[in-house]
Amino acid sequence: MSVLFTALLATVIAVVPVLLLARRRPEYSHTRQTISELGEAGSRDAKNAAIFVFAPAGHTVWLFVAALAFAVPELAQGPGLWLFSLLGAGYVGAAIFPCDPGAPLWGTWRNNLHNLLASFGYLGAAGGMIELGRAMENIAALEAIAEISRVTGQVAFIGVFLLAFPSPVRGLIQRAIEALFYGWMLMTGILLIGQ
Repeated sequence: MSVLFTALLATVIAVVPVLLLARRRPEYSHTRQTISELGEAGSRDAKNAAIFVFAPAGHTVWLFVAALAFAVPELAQGPGLWLFSLLGAGYVGAAIFPCDPGAPLWGTWRNNLHNLLASFGYLGAAGGMIELGRAMENIAALEAIAEISRVTGQVAFIGVFLLAFPSPVRGLIQRAIEALFYGWMLMTGILLIGQ
């Protein structure tokens, strides 16, 4: 399976179901609210979010990581791909442990597990991009985005830190972080066309 195909699939699955579920909730704001709030405990779409958003998003991230490891075995030698795969674990964790209403930083045990796994996912992906950027310097097909990978990972770290604080743009910050991850996946896939 091609890296670009898995990156496209992961991006579509991360975006389209979120947009569809948000339309079913008129008061939902992509700017203010996190994606997790679409599947918060007790909401009418909690199961739909778990089944159609979080679990598939996690699995397609893992497909991307596997495709990248197969296409460029040198990347599997360091910790980068393992770290990036934590993004998939974070999504699957969100499917199993929905957040409390409003996605608070602290709450029920389920909410705390949700936040812990999400943190590991986002921080792992950011760290993975930094590590993969270092490895990409020595791979001709990916050398062009090595620096982009490192810088994007560093920016994502800052975004994850900002998510820990209440903000009227919390949803926007989360979507910017996810855009960095999925944009990086798509760029990597495009550079590996024909590999």
